[in-house]
Amino acid sequence: MDLITPGLGIIFWQTITFFAVLLVLSKYAWKPILEILKQREDAIAHAIGQIALSEALIKQVVSDKDKLLEEANLERERIIGEALVEKKHIMHQTNQEALKLKEHLLAETRVEISKEEKRALESIKKNMGMLAIQMAEKLLIKELSRNESQLELIERLTVSKSQSS
Repeated sequence: MDLITPGLGIIFWQTITFFAVLLVLSKYAWKPILEILKQREDAIAHAIGQIALSEALIKQVVSDKDKLLEEANLERERIIGEALVEKKHIMHQTNQEALKLKEHLLAETRVEISKEEKRALESIKKNMGMLAIQMAEKLLIKELSRNESQLELIERLTVSKSQSS
C-alpha cells in the first residue's frame, strides 16, 4: 500500500515546491496576467461603452433620417400642391385668353359679314336698278317702236306738263 499513500517527506517537498512556484508566479507571472486581464476587462468595458454610444448615435441618425424624410415628403406635397394650383391658374388664364380671342374673332367676323352683307345689298340694288333700267328701256323700245304709241306718249307728256304748270 506504499504506492497509494504518499510519504510525509513527499508531502513536505511538494508543499515547499508548490509555495515556491506560487511565489515565483505571483512575483513574475501573476501581476502581468492580472494586468492583461484588467486591460482586457477595460477594453471590453470600453467596447461596451462604444457600442452604447454607437447605438445612441444610430438611433439619432435614424431619427434624423425619419425627420428629413418627413420634411422631404412635406416639401414634395407642398411643391405638388403649388404646381397643381399654378396649373389650374395657367389653365384658367389660357381659357380666359382663348375666350377673349374667340369673342374678338367672332366680333371681327360679324363686322366682316355685316360689311359683306352691305356690299352685297348695294351690289344687288345697283344690279336691280340696272336691270330695271334695261327692262324699261326694252319695254320703251318695244312700245315706242310703233308710231301710235309714240304719239300717245307725247300727248301724255304734254298733258302732264300742262297740268303741273
